[in-house]
Amino acid sequence: MKWLALLGLLPVGLLIGGLWLNAPPLRDPPGPIARLKTYLTTNVAETVPDHAFAELRTPLVRADLPATRTAVRSGMQKLGWEEIQEAGDEIQGTMVTRWLHFRDEVRVRLEATPEGTRVHARSASRVGKGDLGANAAHLQTLFAAINDQVAAKPR
Repeated sequence: MKWLALLGLLPVGLLIGGLWLNAPPLRDPPGPIARLKTYLTTNVAETVPDHAFAELRTPLVRADLPATRTAVRSGMQKLGWEEIQEAGDEIQGTMVTRWLHFRDEVRVRLEATPEGTRVHARSASRVGKGDLGANAAHLQTLFAAINDQVAAKPR
């Protein structure tokens, strides 16, 4: 009977562990209920200009397109992502999760603007129905790496 109770707690433990590892901003708008619903029912995170989650609004990098392309590619490499491919203004790579070694596809499309480069990005899990915020975390990690690369480049 104790084993049955432990088996019942396993999914709860996996849920809490996954959320803890991905560290999603549950308290940020639109609030924990909306965020949990999204993290439990979708396995895709994509930037759009008016996304309800502020961290998934399409970012603008204050660098020209070639410098941003280099920063994206270099960021993916430094993060240890695999299968990095480039075609024109699109770059894609595969991120392998630490915990259960799921493979998530990340695709970035760059758009030159007078102010810099818009980074349209999408991260999607190959399997599953919910990602516990992992794909949004992949994009945030990549954006931080891009910004580090651009900031480190001498002008």
